[in-house]
Amino acid sequence: MWSSWAWVAGGLRETDRLIDSETCAAEGCDATGVRCNYVDRRSRRCRTSWCSRHWAIAAGKPYCRRHASVVSAMAGSVSAAGLPEVDSRAAALVGWVALELDGRVRAALRQAAPGSSTMLVVDPVQARPGYGRASRRWHRAWKLVDHTGVLRRVAIEVDEADDADVIAQVDAAVIGHGVPPWIARRREGVKVTPLVDAEQRRVFYEAIARSIELVVAGQDVA
Repeated sequence: MWSSWAWVAGGLRETDRLIDSETCAAEGCDATGVRCNYVDRRSRRCRTSWCSRHWAIAAGKPYCRRHASVVSAMAGSVSAAGLPEVDSRAAALVGWVALELDGRVRAALRQAAPGSSTMLVVDPVQARPGYGRASRRWHRAWKLVDHTGVLRRVAIEVDEADDADVIAQVDAAVIGHGVPPWIARRREGVKVTPLVDAEQRRVFYEAIARSIELVVAGQDVA
C-alpha cells in the first residue's frame, strides 16, 4: 500500500444561480450556494450546495469538487449505465490520482516507446465489471499503441467495493495498491497541518509514479 506501500511483485449562467439556493456546505462558510448538479445512474442527486468560492465548474455547471472531478475525468464518455453512484468516491478518486500522475506516466511510456511509429492514447475514466459482487471498477488508462495493437498499458483503478483502495497496473499486472493518506486520516479522525498534508500527498504520488516508472522501464518486475 502506498500509505503503507505494498508491492505485488469557469463561468456560471445567471439562471443557474437561482436554482436550489441554500447555505454553502463548506466549513465556516455562510454564503448562499447552489445545489450540486450531479445526478447518478439511479437518478439520485447530490444534496450539497456550494457558493462561488467553493464550487467547481464542469461542463459549464456548478458541482461539488468530488462530482466535478467525476464529470471532468469522464470527459463526456458516460455509458448507458449512467454516472457513478452519488455516494461512491471510486471514479472521483481515480480522476484525482490520474491527474496527479499524468505527466510522469506519459513520460515513462514515451521513453519506453520502441520507435517513432508508436502513439500514446489516454482514455477517460471509464467503468468495467468490478472485483466485488455487483460492483463496478473505475479506471483510467494510458496506452502505447502501434499498428499491431497495444504495446504497453498503465492504468489506475478503484473498485466500488473498496472505494478507498487505489490500484496501479502495468500491462496485465497489479504492481501495487494503497489507501491515500487523506482518506486514512479521515477514517481515523486525525487532523494535520496543510504542510503535513501536502508532504503526505507528495510522498503518496511519488511512490506510485516511481513504481510505474520502474516497471515500465523494465527495472523492476510486476
